[in-house]
Amino acid sequence: MNLQLKIHALYALYCRYRIKKLVPGLLSEIDSYSLKTKSTGTKLSTLYRAIKIILKKKPVYILESGTGTSTIALAYTVLYLKRIHPNYDCQIISMESINEWYQMAHKLLPNKYKSIVQIILGEREIYNYSIFRGYSHSNIPKKPYDFILLDGPSYHDENGSSTNMDAIKIRLISDKNYISCVIDTRVSTVFMMQKIFGKAIVKYFPFFRTCSFDMPKLLKNPKLDSSKFKYNCFGKIDIKNSYLN
Repeated sequence: MNLQLKIHALYALYCRYRIKKLVPGLLSEIDSYSLKTKSTGTKLSTLYRAIKIILKKKPVYILESGTGTSTIALAYTVLYLKRIHPNYDCQIISMESINEWYQMAHKLLPNKYKSIVQIILGEREIYNYSIFRGYSHSNIPKKPYDFILLDGPSYHDENGSSTNMDAIKIRLISDKNYISCVIDTRVSTVFMMQKIFGKAIVKYFPFFRTCSFDMPKLLKNPKLDSSKFKYNCFGKIDIKNSYLN
């Protein structure tokens, strides 16, 4: 095991401890669900970040890209928060593009979550933003989302490597000043996000194996020319923050 994985393993233990403290009973719920599903599950580091954001910001509409154990973690946390704040209300929209996973998740979703969780089978479609290209679910319900969890797609398909564009798609149609976003390990998606929002906003540390940040508003139709790029004397080209509204 290399050093990064060793550090991550230690951090995962810390995340498990913190989740246990923040939301008592959640880990048992996840472990029970994991025994019934074929899913490898979402990393504890990602769940920890998502849970912290929900407890702090109390999002009203959550979009999840990729259904699984993370769905249970989100729903359990929302119900836990509702017990503390009875007036709090939240809806979770969980998008899944693979019918096998959709059918299994729909079948295994506990009844207590069905009032706040809607699992939707969504066909993937190519989605473009400026010079970036990836996949998005075609039928995401239009809601004023204030929190997004990206746990997909797989890195590779018949066309090569891919990125998840669901958060960009939602960011462009939302009037929210900021939308919280958590990405589970999908480094290709993090790379794309970093190029769009800038390194000051999007940071990824491999020993955490997750990424979280607040997405500001974006220009809907950014136009790029040579003036939008920056250069150095060593031949490196980078892009300026030309997408932020």
